[in-house]
Amino acid sequence: MLNCSSASIPCSGTQDIDSAFWKLWQDNQDYLYRCCRKWMSNPTDAEDALSRAMLKAWEKLRDCTDDIKNFKAWLTKLTYNLCADIHRDRNRGAVGVDSLDTIAIGNQTELISQEETPVRAAMRGEVELFFREAIDELPDRLRETFLLDFESGLSYPDIAEQLDISYDNVRKRISQARAILRQRFNENFGEDGTDSG
Repeated sequence: MLNCSSASIPCSGTQDIDSAFWKLWQDNQDYLYRCCRKWMSNPTDAEDALSRAMLKAWEKLRDCTDDIKNFKAWLTKLTYNLCADIHRDRNRGAVGVDSLDTIAIGNQTELISQEETPVRAAMRGEVELFFREAIDELPDRLRETFLLDFESGLSYPDIAEQLDISYDNVRKRISQARAILRQRFNENFGEDGTDSG
């Protein structure tokens, strides 16, 4: 049985679930729309997310087997997760490997220049974590060269001097590292993530 203050939704009897759900949905709809406006980029996207959340919640309740103690909290979490999924689907691959230069690991540089929201912050963290792990998995010679360029900001001649290798070798290693990262990025975030260069 789902409880929300004095209201409850029994987890048996489809007609009982439906009527109780719609009553509780209407009670929380304005609050959820305000949440969607915070989490989505515009009113149209917020309305779309709210509609999807309503359908998803209704479907989940019809299959409900566990007690839901706080309907509003349950709905809020479901709606937030749905908004995050929408953002993730839309932004999957939106940041190319050439944009790697804009991600300053351990720095405050913004990956996305739009207003920061919890969803965008989570997605930014997901992409940064992906790149950290992918960079760590590079072969030693490529990782060392790439990090001197990317993280330390050294010029190619400085990297060549520090590693005691040729300028052309520095360029080749960084190019190889970028190609590997680009391939891994595309495998994880989709082909739309290819760089434009």
